[in-house]
Formats: sequence, structure tokens, C-alpha cells
Amino acid sequence: MNKWKQIARIGSLMSLILVMVGCSGVSQQTTDRIGGNDGINQLQQLTKVKVAIDNGPAEVGIFLGDHLGYFAEQGIAIEPVKFPSGPDMLLALASEQIDVTRGVINAGLFNAYARGIDVKLVADGGHNDPLSPYYSIVIAKSLEGKVKDYKDLKGLRIGIANEGSINEIFLAQALEKGGLTMQDIEKVIIDSFPDLTTAIANGAVDAVIQLEPLITQGLKNGTYALFKNPVEYAPEEQLAILMYGKRMMKDKELGNRFMVAYLKGIRAYHEAIISGDKNREQVIDILTQYTFVNDKELYAQMNKPLLDPDGTILKKGIENDQNYYFENQLIKQKVDVGQMIDNSYIEAALKVIGPYEQ
Repeated sequence: MNKWKQIARIGSLMSLILVMVGCSGVSQQTTDRIGGNDGINQLQQLTKVKVAIDNGPAEVGIFLGDHLGYFAEQGIAIEPVKFPSGPDMLLALASEQIDVTRGVINAGLFNAYARGIDVKLVADGGHNDPLSPYYSIVIAKSLEGKVKDYKDLKGLRIGIANEGSINEIFLAQALEKGGLTMQDIEKVIIDSFPDLTTAIANGAVDAVIQLEPLITQGLKNGTYALFKNPVEYAPEEQLAILMYGKRMMKDKELGNRFMVAYLKGIRAYHEAIISGDKNREQVIDILTQYTFVNDKELYAQMNKPLLDPDGTILKKGIENDQNYYFENQLIKQKVDVGQMIDNSYIEAALKVIGPYEQ
């Protein structure tokens, strides 16, 4: 069993979360993709890069970059490290236990940066497709027709997976559209995204901030009803982002090569799933084999995460997040978001592969 199958099996037993509470060890290197004794020799010559993963469906740039050979083309061997927790990923990145991670923009990230922990936000790690969002507010099926507008959220018990993160910001933005605040609802903190489904099914909450594929599953089994499209209340939200640690910042050439492969993986995803059907069967097979969405039928039905083929970061959304955290005293001081973002790796990669043309 290769590295990704081992990790996918572990991931399927864990919570299906984007923002993630413990750290496991480093898994073994891939040899089967390169193959044979010659492949092993090639692998030994590749530069190993430790990448934190949570087996989420938005990790397409990593999975496809690896399994379609783009990282090997750039002289890189991905060494995946399994994490179910965003805070632990950030700590591991800061302490150089890993080189690259993909995570959410939360209060902890700003606090860490303010304390001098140097990480760079280098590329898009996932955002909502305006036509088919994979992360949004959903309501209990029993409230369908009753909760239609933002003002109707008043008095509801609304579940979120954690505070000080994108979950809380999504809720706050929706409430603001209805002239409401957190004081107008009962906010319920629930351990994980799967537990949010349980809570709404047993009547413990009336609405939740949820992600795919749990939204599609809940709609199919009659647990959920859709609310508003988040393009209305969170139009510029950067749901997740690719981050580099110290090693990739010191070795710019390695960081640039990594970015070339990462963007090529995202482009393969776009051409197979988002904007076309090139190699669709192969791509879906890879993604259902190595992410926690392991049902091909469900993968076809669910809303997919959107990633920019040129890696563009939604800076305005990150600035809005920081403003919210500061105003609600979740961070003590603001930082220069422009200093946190480093577009140089994208710029270097685009000189190699060119801007994306759909």
C-alpha cells in the first residue's frame, strides 16, 4: 500500500474538516508512481518536500501534481505528513517540521505572524465557486420555507465547528446582511463538521456552517435545506491558502519549482472537472482514491472547491478577515497583509507555464 492510500485510509476515519487537532508522523515516500529499481534511484535524486495534508478535496494541486508526475518533473518528491488540525499545521510549519501547508485564514495565523513567526501566503488554496459553493450556511429541512431571508436567522441556534475562523466569519457576514449580530442568535460550538449534521438531525441546532460533501449528503437524506448563496454575503472570502515555511523562503528556486507543479495540478483539475472533461475519469479516480470523498457518484454530485489556475490570492478577503478578528478582540494587533502575501512564487511559475487560458 503506497503513501497516499495509507493516508487516505487514515483520513476516512477522521473528521471531514478543512480546519483541522493532532499530528502524526511522516509517511513513506512514493515509489510505485515512478516504478522499478530505476524509479527508486530517481526518487533518491529528487528533493524531498514535506507537505501537510488533511485529505480534503481542495488539495487537488498536491494530489494531482504528484500523481500526474508534475512534481517529479520539477525534481521534487512529495513527503506527505498527515494533520487533522490547522493550528498544529501552523506550529509544524513555523518549527520547520514541514515545508508547505494548506490551511485556513484564522485568528491564530495573524497572532502568530504578529509574534514574529514568519510564514508566507503564496497561492490560492480553495474558495467558493459562485455558481456552486462547496462551503455555506444550510438550515434544517423542517425550516425550509420559514427561514428565507437573513433577518429570519434571528433567534436561531446556529452551529459552527470552531470560533476565530472562517466558520465564525461566514456566520457574522450573513447576520450583518439581515441587520443582525451574534447577540441575535444562539451560537453553538460543535466539535466537527460531521457532528454538525448529527446536531441538526436531532434538533440540537437549526442551522449550521457546513462544507461538501456533507452538504450534498444532507440534502439527499432530507437533513438539510439550502439557505442563501454565500456569493451574496461572503463574495471575496479566501477559504484556504497555500503557505510556505522557512525552507521554501530560503530556497526560492525550490519554492518556484514547487509552485510550477502545484499550478499544473490545479490546471489539470480545472480542465477535467471545472471547465472541461479532459482526462476526467483519471482525475476523479485519483481524487476519490486519495481524498476523503471516496465515492465517485457522490464526487460527481457534490459542489466542487474552486482553485485559481494562476494561484491568485483574494487579498481583500484576508484583510476583511483580519478586521473582523481585530474588532472582536480575537487578535491584539493588526499586521500588514501585504507583507504576509508573497506573490513572487506565482510570478516565477507563470513565467514558466504562462497565464492560464481556458
